[in-house]
Amino acid sequence: MEQNKSKIKKNSLIPSDPRLISLQNLLHTSDFLAEWTQKELSTDLNDVVTHFLLSFTSIHTKRSYLNDLKDFIYFASSHQVHIHNVSQIDEKLLILWHNSLNEEKNLTQKTIRRKLNALSSLLEFCRKRKLILQNPMQFIKKPKYVEESKTNAFTIDEVKEILNYLKQECERLSSENTQSRIYKSTLLKYTIMVTLFSVGMRVEELCSLKIKDIEFCSDFTRIKMMTKGQKEHSPLIHAKTAEVIKNYINCIRLNAKEDEYLFIRIQNVSDKNKLSQVAIYNIVNETARKVGIEKKVSPHSCRASLATILHNQGVPIGQIQSLLNHKEVTTTAIYVKKANELEESAALKLNLLKLK
Repeated sequence: MEQNKSKIKKNSLIPSDPRLISLQNLLHTSDFLAEWTQKELSTDLNDVVTHFLLSFTSIHTKRSYLNDLKDFIYFASSHQVHIHNVSQIDEKLLILWHNSLNEEKNLTQKTIRRKLNALSSLLEFCRKRKLILQNPMQFIKKPKYVEESKTNAFTIDEVKEILNYLKQECERLSSENTQSRIYKSTLLKYTIMVTLFSVGMRVEELCSLKIKDIEFCSDFTRIKMMTKGQKEHSPLIHAKTAEVIKNYINCIRLNAKEDEYLFIRIQNVSDKNKLSQVAIYNIVNETARKVGIEKKVSPHSCRASLATILHNQGVPIGQIQSLLNHKEVTTTAIYVKKANELEESAALKLNLLKLK
């Protein structure tokens, strides 16, 4: 067998294989769904993978699984194993697949584990539906991987610096002209940063907020949003956060309709399009730089910061999980682990270059 046949071509399709082409089209069209849903689930690979992918709501999840499954199908085909039935996926083929992944120099242990997990999830999906007797992936040893957060959280002092800086800028500019573009732009940034730090929402959730999603009541304020996986989440927010949002609405979005987006571009108020995720990213980064924060940060840093600060204040991790709407508490734990390690590291507390 030629060596290049054992290599995986990422995101490649075999033009002669209609099954792969059909699966690729699954991400872009739903024309065939009406007919497909009338058929009983079979052991046909195309049918199984279609059913499996449609069990997820996120297009990103579907695409990720599809790409990993395509890689496996291509690998099998390159070894003269043309899979038409899910029962053809046996332990021997999985061992070959595992070995091939390990031979790939540019694949990390995390990536290898993800690719194996994608196939294992498909096989477990089949086992639960009695399409196969057992999941052969159970016999394959996956590489160990300790998941850590790649997100740099802000410290509580950095959060205070950012919010105090923006608040002071708003106060200074409001004393000059509350109708100026620069004041409204600064107020927008301040409101966004307060919301991100206080609610811990994802950037796509923030961008999608509409006026009607803010429920102001006499004794509480609630934000309604659609979170990852198309799940409804309606956390209560602090009175001070509600006050900042209300002030922003009164100043900039007073005449907005209920169905309009909460955060829009200040440069062109007549354009009711929501702020983009890139715009939010730029706001977070530019503000951080202005107060002297040089580390790599993103809107997700605000979410990680909230988890860390609440954890350090003794809030039970289950409550933090509920606020951030994490499916698993282990995900919440990953957020706070990195900050705890930095806080507790003895090596970081000693700067030998400053010793006299």
